[in-house]
Amino acid sequence: MRFRRLTALPLAIAVLAGTASTTPARGDCGDPGKGLAGPPEKGAETEAAPETAKKAFDVKELVARLRATKAIGFFTKLALKNQIDDLLGKLRCYHAGTCDAPLPTLREEFNLLLMKVLSLLQDHDADLFRTLAGARENLWTKLTDPIAFAEL
Repeated sequence: MRFRRLTALPLAIAVLAGTASTTPARGDCGDPGKGLAGPPEKGAETEAAPETAKKAFDVKELVARLRATKAIGFFTKLALKNQIDDLLGKLRCYHAGTCDAPLPTLREEFNLLLMKVLSLLQDHDADLFRTLAGARENLWTKLTDPIAFAEL
């Protein structure tokens, strides 16, 4: 059995590449002022963006896709489920105001857990990897908002 070494740097670069856009507005890289000249033209891609964003950040769909993926083994999924349940319990406690864990500590735990999941997905389920990497901020926002958290 061949093992490969996973390093944090390529994974961090992939996550940053998936979450941050480095191209100017409307993709005009040649002329610095041209990309910022005005509002983008309305087209099919502009109208479909909110629907696509809503679909991409549907938490129940992401959970179903994580359960169905072959990129993560059964026992690893079980361990991840336990870690996710622990984090959700801490967030539930945070929202109730009964625990001492500060939000930055919970954010760090969330980021570490998400990085672990992304490292498992990066080579074997690239589509789910991109979706989760792009949903990082939206997921965190839902977890920290008491109303959105209660709906999960």
